[in-house]
Amino acid sequence: MTTIAEQLTRDHDDLADAAGRLSADYWSISQGLRLLGDRWSLLIVRELLGGEMGFNDMSRALPDLSRTLLSQRLKRLVQLELVVRNDETGPRGSRRYRLTPIGYGLRQTLESLGLWASRWQEPFENDLRAGLGTLLEHMGRSLVTDSLPRKSLVLAFEFDNVRGAPFQGWICRENSKTTASIGRSERTPDLQIHVAPRVLYDLWWGLRRCEDARQLGSIGFVGPHEWAAEFSGWFTPRAAAF
Repeated sequence: MTTIAEQLTRDHDDLADAAGRLSADYWSISQGLRLLGDRWSLLIVRELLGGEMGFNDMSRALPDLSRTLLSQRLKRLVQLELVVRNDETGPRGSRRYRLTPIGYGLRQTLESLGLWASRWQEPFENDLRAGLGTLLEHMGRSLVTDSLPRKSLVLAFEFDNVRGAPFQGWICRENSKTTASIGRSERTPDLQIHVAPRVLYDLWWGLRRCEDARQLGSIGFVGPHEWAAEFSGWFTPRAAAF
């Protein structure tokens, strides 16, 4: 029988072998980091992967990024030919930006980086707001709309055991569009979910089952009983155990 230590050693050796076969040389990685190694450039690219955006929309999507620095980073991305600026202003007077084919070429890199970080560190470990916001976005995009009890639905999350004031978030499905964010929903929720960030993270990654968490009192619901029972079936999770 293989011991845990032996399995860990094998996993380490496999990773070392894979690293040894890395096709990208030092110069190419160094050049990529020199061009895009700041905190915000790849996050801007990540927002634009969803389609063309106005400057104001992008500023709202990245609230911790000042508008001055956002403007500087966008100019740099345009110079690198990763982003194109549409000189026609949008409906609210802001410039529109979209990715070039070169910019879209970063999709796999960003997905791989995000997956690596999610596997090896809780997304809210260092930045609770950003981590929980990202988690709710993932859940919102994974909604199985055919399984929902109604076409329009608001899910409100109350995150337990959070430092300081209570932390809230929501997912809204309305008019064939799903949105998710941190904060209190402006609409009356159809179902309230009380859960600790770590528990919701474990459920999303299939590290525990929703029904088990319910029985242990690790997740609670305020709303129709049958909806609470069906909650985990409304999503296509990272792992089927959700």
